[in-house]
Amino acid sequence: MTLPVEAEQALLAWAEKHNLGQNREAVARVTARRNRALEQLRRQGLFVRRVTLEPEWRLVSGLGERANAHEIGIHLHGTYGWPILPGSTLKGVAAQWAWENTVLEDPDTLSQFVQIFGTPLPKIRAGEVEEHREERFARLELPEAARGRVRFLDALPADSPVTVTVDVLTPHVKPYYDAIASSQENQKIPPPAEYHQPVPVHFLTVSGGRFSAAVVGENEQETAQAAQWLCEAVTELGVGAKTSSGYGYLNAKEEK
Repeated sequence: MTLPVEAEQALLAWAEKHNLGQNREAVARVTARRNRALEQLRRQGLFVRRVTLEPEWRLVSGLGERANAHEIGIHLHGTYGWPILPGSTLKGVAAQWAWENTVLEDPDTLSQFVQIFGTPLPKIRAGEVEEHREERFARLELPEAARGRVRFLDALPADSPVTVTVDVLTPHVKPYYDAIASSQENQKIPPPAEYHQPVPVHFLTVSGGRFSAAVVGENEQETAQAAQWLCEAVTELGVGAKTSSGYGYLNAKEEK
């Protein structure tokens, strides 16, 4: 379902004005609840590492996401309706960073990668590694499907609300892009031209504040390594959409 333009503009204006319903007292209560839950996991013998994530500029996670009650393009918490960074997103970017910058450089670290993230593994593209290292990968016996031993929890606003800001993207040749996206055989595609009207597309971003992420594992060394890879990944690769335009890069600091 897509909202009418007027309704979506009103919703975006409300979201920016009220920070999607965040307030300092409510965020503080949720932070305290998360702290108690993580402490309980520690008492159960699990290892917990916490990471604070702060956008360097703007962050847009879930651009185009409509699977929420607000029907606007941003990842929101299912209960609170606040901006979050899904744990699956954080795990994915950490795994990509670790694969490209650790495992492909040193196949001996593959077993640790599998313990943390599980399998199946990313595909090795042609020419991505030298032949002798590719042979070492081929000799390793790994399960086809295995669960990683480290869990990446959703990152929630840390202690106080994050800042929600409306941003705008303005395609200048929309008829051309729309035709390319839905092109069928023998369909005539209009060429990109200067006479096409620009069509502003508004969307929500996070432009300030901090998120609190956590990784939980069964082994202290693996949990610490996962937290390190996460910090490196969000700093170097960024999170969410439009990273090539400077969005999504985070300052990460592990909490002691």
